[in-house]
Amino acid sequence: MPDGSTYGNLLLPSGFQHIQRFGPSQSALAQFLYPAAWRDVVFHYDDFTGPALNTHLWTADGVNGTDFDPPATQLVNGVAQCSVNNVAQDQNSIRSDAVWLGDNNCGVEVRWKIDNIDTLLFEIGFNDPLSAYGTTDDGAIDNHDTPTIGNGATDVAIVSRDSGATLTTMQLLTDGSTGSMNTTGTNLGTRTPTNAQYQTVRVQLTQTASAVAATHAYVFDQNGALQEEAQHGDVLASQIKADVLMEARLYVEALTTAARVCDVDMIAIWQDRA
Repeated sequence: MPDGSTYGNLLLPSGFQHIQRFGPSQSALAQFLYPAAWRDVVFHYDDFTGPALNTHLWTADGVNGTDFDPPATQLVNGVAQCSVNNVAQDQNSIRSDAVWLGDNNCGVEVRWKIDNIDTLLFEIGFNDPLSAYGTTDDGAIDNHDTPTIGNGATDVAIVSRDSGATLTTMQLLTDGSTGSMNTTGTNLGTRTPTNAQYQTVRVQLTQTASAVAATHAYVFDQNGALQEEAQHGDVLASQIKADVLMEARLYVEALTTAARVCDVDMIAIWQDRA
């Protein structure tokens, strides 16, 4: 059996070179081992099983209600939970630091549910730091029908839904901070997420050239079955700047006076270290 000395004598252990010893670099095994290659990968995974939110990884804020935090009486597997207040435009969010780059092929996955998906706006994905946090109506998207970003955002790759808009389905919305990159929205089917059932949203950025990234979005149901997907970035107009540091963020906003509870089962974030 190997011991510490044999591991330490490997050339670049727990990195991509180590994985290549198992076979081709794009093999199923290599892809499975990607999160373990800590020498070449930054990977955070939080199941929220502790007694309090890890504030080294996450910042939670909101207006009224209760901020995302493990509840006093935990749920199975652990969750971070917020209570969205019963006042229109009150909101809650949980976000990482802005350390993620499209140039490094960053991705984020969030498994979450809410007990009332109606009269709700949500955003999940990446955006550069915003102008305001912890105020009413401080999402990164201003308009879903005519895709428009706001709150100081310049680069976004977000799966969103605004049940108060004319377009009430989920969509992938991206924008980049160069003049030739336009705010682009793609409808993610016609399905409405189900109240109180988990769904998983994944947003993956892929570097297509230096400082330019494409976006691929996936939505899975609570059983892990793929329900919707969309991709932006085949042309410059739908790409985003890949050299802008971004944060991963989940944002939920009430559109009416109905209070609701949101549970986040897990969040994973990753990117290449190089």
